[in-house]
Amino acid sequence: MAQNDYIFIHYGYGAQLAPVLTVHQTGNNAFTHIAPTGQNITLVFNTATRYCNGWHDLATTESFPCPKNATLPAQFSQCRHCQNRTGFNPAFYHAVSVSPQQQARNATPHLLYLAHFAPGVTKVGISWAERGIRQLLDQGARSALIIKTYPTATIARQYEAKIAALSGIAETLQVRTKHKLLAQTYDPTAGRDELLATRKRIATTLGITPDAHQPQHLDAYYLPAHTLRQPIILTGEQAVSGRCIGIMGSTLLVEQNGEQYGLCLNDFIGYPVRVSDTLQANTHAPQQASLF
Repeated sequence: MAQNDYIFIHYGYGAQLAPVLTVHQTGNNAFTHIAPTGQNITLVFNTATRYCNGWHDLATTESFPCPKNATLPAQFSQCRHCQNRTGFNPAFYHAVSVSPQQQARNATPHLLYLAHFAPGVTKVGISWAERGIRQLLDQGARSALIIKTYPTATIARQYEAKIAALSGIAETLQVRTKHKLLAQTYDPTAGRDELLATRKRIATTLGITPDAHQPQHLDAYYLPAHTLRQPIILTGEQAVSGRCIGIMGSTLLVEQNGEQYGLCLNDFIGYPVRVSDTLQANTHAPQQASLF
């Protein structure tokens, strides 16, 4: 992998649900996709200027670079042109108006799911059915259970809101909370049991008849050949380097000198990144030793 300068566009999971980094080189009319797992990789970000991350065609599921290579304030990820062309709002149920693109997407089947992150930490969500489990992988869920497929996003959202109102089930989960949970040992069997018990409680309380799905443990998608070992999260850093072992949700995970390191890629969408296979030392704040 030669050293190259790009704009970082997104992280995700490709056709075979393997981790993929999407980047853009100015002047190209298409994105570049990097499969980092198993490779030596160094990412060095520059957060001085943020660029638009382009637009997505909801009908064809294709993504395209911003035609203007627009620069943005730090709080935005799309210019107005690309935002309008995409027409997607994940919180459509709070929006004053919904774009024709999203109306068409909302009229198609959507999944209602439970995502499990740790003992006692379960969230509910909905996702476009054709994405399969990609939404769950994007979030970094350790295990998951599809409750039911509904004919439209609106119907799925109605049940999502009802479930989120039940005790012990979250509607959102902050990234810093997910990072703290990565330091805990995860028991897939306990996660499975908790998801099944939660589904039973939902069915009893809300009168939902669930589809006949079984819980899925998702670590093999994130880390196909490794086990997570209390990674050092590089909070506040702008670089990560090592042998890539995978991506868990938005966190790129590498190994170097017997340690595992993680960097949250979501913080760098739209920023320039230098990508190379020349390794460098990871810098980070001193780690507090666990008492347990």
